[in-house]
Amino acid sequence: MSDPPMSHVHSPTAPHGTSSKGLIRFTMFAVAATTLAILGLIGWRGSQAVQKRSLLSAERDTAQVAATKKPAVVTTHPLPAVLRPHVELIGTLKPWREADIGFETMGRLVRVNVVTGQTVKTGHSLGILNGERAGEVTSIKDASVRAALASLALAEDAAKRTEALAATKSIPEAQAEQARQQLALAKAQLEAAKGDAQLSRTGAGLNSLSAPFDGIVTRAPSAGGAVVQPGTPLFRLEDLSRLRLSASVSEDDAALIKVGQRVTIRYRDDKVVGKVSTLVPSLDPMTRRAPVEIEVKNDQGTPLFGYAFVRATIEVGAEVSALRVPATARRPGSQDELVKIENGKASIVRATFAQDEDGSWLVRGGGLTANDTIATSPSGETKDGDLIEQTELR
Repeated sequence: MSDPPMSHVHSPTAPHGTSSKGLIRFTMFAVAATTLAILGLIGWRGSQAVQKRSLLSAERDTAQVAATKKPAVVTTHPLPAVLRPHVELIGTLKPWREADIGFETMGRLVRVNVVTGQTVKTGHSLGILNGERAGEVTSIKDASVRAALASLALAEDAAKRTEALAATKSIPEAQAEQARQQLALAKAQLEAAKGDAQLSRTGAGLNSLSAPFDGIVTRAPSAGGAVVQPGTPLFRLEDLSRLRLSASVSEDDAALIKVGQRVTIRYRDDKVVGKVSTLVPSLDPMTRRAPVEIEVKNDQGTPLFGYAFVRATIEVGAEVSALRVPATARRPGSQDELVKIENGKASIVRATFAQDEDGSWLVRGGGLTANDTIATSPSGETKDGDLIEQTELR
């Protein structure tokens, strides 16, 4: 018999056209491509972060510059002008004399002899206290004086007898010295009692209150009956026959003012005349200004009220050259400061000026010239050295 034909057994192989080495190369290529993509993404994000940081830094620098640079302002040049020097003052008219008046002793107010608004002369009775208590105290003090006199008489008699006995050595010297001290004590007690009695009699005479000067009663109790304490003000008296305007002036203005100079006072729609009565030749160390007082008589046809707010003008000399600037150029929050612009930066200057009828300033001091540039409406926050941007020059 012949053997059956043998079948061939084939071993498995890779797909057609591929091999193990090709698969490995493909995998490595894919990994490399992925890595490069990741690295590229990281690099792109890094460049974006750097660009963002640069942008933020530029914005911060721009903000810092803007913070130091103030908003644009309109500027102008001072204009030449001529003025008659005068000093402008603003203040309150106060009574020439004024006083708050009260009793020096305690008691019950039994009578009020004036009413608010009444005109009184010096010595006019304002009110009266009940003097019964004061009289009782005076009687007690007088009794104390009599008791002290009796004690002194006894001490003198005892001292005389003791001295006689001491002279004969009948008693010790210490006993004689004690009698002498008792006599000295009795004399001191008598002096104290006399002083108290005199003080009580003086107090008893203070139950009536009188006006210390001519004036108008501006405050008074409406009726008696209240118990008052020593020194408590009950009445107020003001002398309004004249009034005083107290103010202060700059050092430059003080050099132009003299006692006796004529002053025009503008009160409401009227004008009255006064004069400089006092100029203190000393500057306040804080404000660098000198106190000045103006006297105004209250008999010029226009009745003046005490504590009225007024404006005053002191004429101080002949015409002089000046520079005119708009009133809006005053730096807010100040009385006499302007903002001058030099090389794009602010410079605060203090000006000596007079106000014209249209409200503008006529400057005659402060180192200002017609060629200078000033802000027409500066900010109150402007400081020396601030950067200023000018919008236009007119």
